[in-house]
Amino acid sequence: MDVADDYPGAHVLGTDLSPIQPGLVPPNLEFQVADAEEDWDMPGRFDLVHTRYMNGFSIRSWPRFYKQAFISMKPGGWVENQEFDLHWTSDDGSMPADGAFEKWQQLWEQGVESVGMTARCYPEVMKRQMEEAGFINVNIVPFKMPLGPWPKNQRLRQAGVYLYSSMYEGLSGLSLRVFTQMLGWSVEELEVLLALVRAEWKQRAMHIYVPMYVRTAFSTADH
Repeated sequence: MDVADDYPGAHVLGTDLSPIQPGLVPPNLEFQVADAEEDWDMPGRFDLVHTRYMNGFSIRSWPRFYKQAFISMKPGGWVENQEFDLHWTSDDGSMPADGAFEKWQQLWEQGVESVGMTARCYPEVMKRQMEEAGFINVNIVPFKMPLGPWPKNQRLRQAGVYLYSSMYEGLSGLSLRVFTQMLGWSVEELEVLLALVRAEWKQRAMHIYVPMYVRTAFSTADH
């Protein structure tokens, strides 16, 4: 909606698997219930294809996605992916290797991988996949997204507060299906672990972050 407001001369298309979109939208914005894993059937339509937080959960085959995006772009178009590598860490060793959060992380990754998905993001692999689809000038920009208000930089501190709030409130929803259906835990066992994780997060001495990568590339001018 912000993009449509900022660029009233553009036609903006937003897609999602579920009909969760608002009804009141700018006139140049269209929402569709669609699966990005299926055929798009929109050749040469877009100047920009953008995704955020699709890695592992929504896009199982990035080579197919990039092939679809390339076909759907106008010559000289741009693709951008903003994706997390959901492997939390710290640079100063303040995230304990035997702590509750590390235990949760290892188990969560194990559960996700048991059904053929992944929480990991490998930017160099995706760069190669972009190039194999025909894109040029591929660029990867790494970021560190902090968990909590520990960074000295004001912008990062604010981002850390937002992420902390999101993770603190959303931890149960993120964990429930993975632990109970994929790992066979009871809800009671899970809630005990989540309480320990949240208690660790409240310790300001832990300087945790999650790697984030922005990948951009141009389609060729003559495709």
